Amino acid sequence: MADDDRPQPAPLLYLAGRRERLMKFAEALPGWRPVEQAVRSEFREIEKVSLPDSSRAKHLPDAPSDKAIPLEIVLHADADDGGYILEGFASFANSIGLDVDLSRGRQNGGLCFLPMYAPKQLVPRLLQFSFLRALRSMPRIVPLDPVVRSLVPGFTVDLPTDPATAQEIKVAIFDGGLPSNHGLDKWVSRKKAPGVGNAIPSAQAHGLMVTSAFLFGSLDPSRTQAIPPANVDHWRVLGDDTTNDDFELYSVLERIETVLDSRPYDFVNISLGPDCAIEDDDVNAWTSTLDTLLADGETVATVACGNNGESDKDLGLHRIQPPSDGVNMIAVGAANNLGASWQRAPYSACGPGRSPGYVKPDIVSFGGTPTSPFLVLGAAAQGTGTQGTSFAAPLAMRSGVAIRAQFNDPLWAPTVKGLLIHHANAGSNDRTEVGWGRVSHEISDLVTCADGEAHIVYQRQMPTSGAVRLFLPVPAGLSGNVDIKATFCFFCEVDPEDSINYTRGGLEIQFRPDTHKLGKPYFKDGKLITPKLPPTDRFFQADDFYTPEFMRRDDAQKWETTITRTKTKRATSLNDPAFDVSHITRLHGHNGGRRPLIKFALILTLKNKAVDLYDQVVTASRNRLQPMVPRTDIRVITRS
Repeated sequence: MADDDRPQPAPLLYLAGRRERLMKFAEALPGWRPVEQAVRSEFREIEKVSLPDSSRAKHLPDAPSDKAIPLEIVLHADADDGGYILEGFASFANSIGLDVDLSRGRQNGGLCFLPMYAPKQLVPRLLQFSFLRALRSMPRIVPLDPVVRSLVPGFTVDLPTDPATAQEIKVAIFDGGLPSNHGLDKWVSRKKAPGVGNAIPSAQAHGLMVTSAFLFGSLDPSRTQAIPPANVDHWRVLGDDTTNDDFELYSVLERIETVLDSRPYDFVNISLGPDCAIEDDDVNAWTSTLDTLLADGETVATVACGNNGESDKDLGLHRIQPPSDGVNMIAVGAANNLGASWQRAPYSACGPGRSPGYVKPDIVSFGGTPTSPFLVLGAAAQGTGTQGTSFAAPLAMRSGVAIRAQFNDPLWAPTVKGLLIHHANAGSNDRTEVGWGRVSHEISDLVTCADGEAHIVYQRQMPTSGAVRLFLPVPAGLSGNVDIKATFCFFCEVDPEDSINYTRGGLEIQFRPDTHKLGKPYFKDGKLITPKLPPTDRFFQADDFYTPEFMRRDDAQKWETTITRTKTKRATSLNDPAFDVSHITRLHGHNGGRRPLIKFALILTLKNKAVDLYDQVVTASRNRLQPMVPRTDIRVITRS
């Protein structure tokens, strides 16, 4: 990939205080000489000191200056500040003739998102409010995906009669609902989110197609469809009450939040969201809300990344749409076909995301094109063709549920996400277009080992102190090279108000090829240092997946929630090799703070010329690892 030469975001610090104190600080700053070296170093890193300016106003539509337009106001207002900032803003807005409904505000971390109407001519006045972080045009819900009907005449669909494979797995789809004659009652429960209005037929058609994509994948007109991997609760979150509501984004998000707060799900799919590209310097309310809800690592969420991939690239309008930029979700783009020569579907939104979360979309899945449509259930239980990331996302979730259903061992959300990414194949495609690659829809590709190959899964909850050592089960006596592919994945809490230092948790990972051999003594500052730990060999480097130079720093990958790499080592250089993993924390970019519980997974693949490598691994690691037990009632199709 070519280097990204666009201006890159830098940490922006907001300071608040009494006017007279800030003025005195500004006057004293040019001649200030801090006593402590650390303070001097930190101040040298500050490039600019200024008052908030008009750049906080973003993406305002073309409209008469006196016409009120729907806006989203973002305020620096912590939930523990007693509400004085919100009340102050409401009073300030009233003083210039504007009304603010504080009851519709959304509190996320240290930010409050407020909807309001205001004419463009009063925007400069609004920007005078000191605690205003951003002001932008309020996005609408992304238009539902177009159906490619002209190329696919309706066809009869032969549905299975068997119940879902793993009925204990709880799955939810948030979408436009289902028509009354959908014909999927055996596997689907229709549910209405609290407060939703009457159903919209076009939204129900979209909901039916999204649900069909999860239950059966792209339909095969020549045979009976595959048995669904799990049952589904389809939550209708769109209604006619939001059709003419300029602030529908808040209503729909609140419905999703209410459901996820009230009941646990193993998997959820969201194929709708704000119709806008992500921004590097701000986090959307949808993203921050869902990242917070999913931080405990209990739920796998697949999110469509958007169909704006052909929008203006110079303006960044082709980039992924919220909430697919979340770090605790799986952003899914669309591939144009199921064959070996696949590419990104032209409409599929592109990365990169922010850092952390730079590699976006996470994966791509088949989404259909006019020449190779995604076949789904349509009206009157007839098959039809469509395209869009809306269908790639539930198809990817289908693969994740299939992995979870394959084993008796309970797999955590980071583990399922890690497995999907670990087995994704990017081919020759650009990472900014397809992320880590296309996920396979064949369960045998995701859970079986070929000759000379062994897959190992670790899932752990990091202790609040200390580190964990994860051994790579490399059998003794191997010859030649060993290819090691490692994928780390974790979920964590976030700071919505700090887009650069968004994740509060991270993993510091050290690879030790030989855990029985200590490093050689060396001199430092005139003192002889005798190492107490085996030497490390760098496994993950930031330049493996970062493009801009400013992001290729040593600690960049520590805060990424997903990293993966393959490295080749001589078998003779490996002696009980291991990853030592430490839990690091930060709060608004500063080290330290409490250490919340964090779930993580390590997915390993070892490859060697030894055909019986899997059997050797099982024998050599019997005291540390155990084979994962597959369900006896699921048939895995192996291919030669």
